[in-house]
Amino acid sequence: MPTSRVANSAMHGVDRLISNKDEFKKDINKLNANNKVCASVLVRDGDIESGVRRALEEEDPEAWNDFKSFLSEQRGKVKGLTESHIDLHRKVNSFIGAVQEVKQDMISSSQQNPSNDGAPADYEIILQTKIELLKQKLDDQAGPVANEMLMLKIKDALGEPTANDDDDIQVEMSNQDSAAQFTCPITQRLMEKPMKNSVCGHFYDLEGFKFWMQRRRTRKCPISGCANSHACMSQLEEDVEVQLRLKRFVKRRDQEGQNRINQTQDLDQSFEEMGDQNTTILE
Repeated sequence: MPTSRVANSAMHGVDRLISNKDEFKKDINKLNANNKVCASVLVRDGDIESGVRRALEEEDPEAWNDFKSFLSEQRGKVKGLTESHIDLHRKVNSFIGAVQEVKQDMISSSQQNPSNDGAPADYEIILQTKIELLKQKLDDQAGPVANEMLMLKIKDALGEPTANDDDDIQVEMSNQDSAAQFTCPITQRLMEKPMKNSVCGHFYDLEGFKFWMQRRRTRKCPISGCANSHACMSQLEEDVEVQLRLKRFVKRRDQEGQNRINQTQDLDQSFEEMGDQNTTILE
């Protein structure tokens, strides 16, 4: 096969791999979603654990201890699956990144040698080398799997404490986070399930985006001025960090609201006590 045909065939294969990158990640996201469902069933002090505790703790302590051991084992399996999903996600990112680098190498080579003279490069070896280098770099940057957002999310679903040990997910959240940051640009309401557009990076509430797609003829991103003119459901992906930041914001907002109610009630009680004291003095 002529060198030019080899290069064209290789380029076609690279383009096909890059175009399928979202499909690779979508399968991993499905596995993560299933794993989270399992975690929610196994949550500490959830319906299952509480129900079995009521039935066995006093009547059959040995059976209750066996069941607790079983739950602990299953929770460990869920976290083990999560670790493998995180590693798989890193491998996919490394693979896609390596493929994109190889494509750039092929373009540069073609520009420098338009006639494609000489033996073709062994892109299989080049790709494998790049994958290994990018995987190592990604592992170094991301740090321990235990600190990954996905693992923290699973631990939260299991009802386990995280490194913060304050019943919150370990997410760096500034006090500057406000309702405006989590407001859907379509519904103008606080997002319930924020989704990120993987093409343009904008966020929308999932149901809000579905509504947009049903009511609009245009497929342009709903954010004014956005260049993404082909927005669609397949472009949406979960962003764990934003979801957790939203969760913490809602929790903080609700807590602050409850604190204000408690303060108002305390003031009302104080005024009532002062009024009773004044009435007693007058009498």
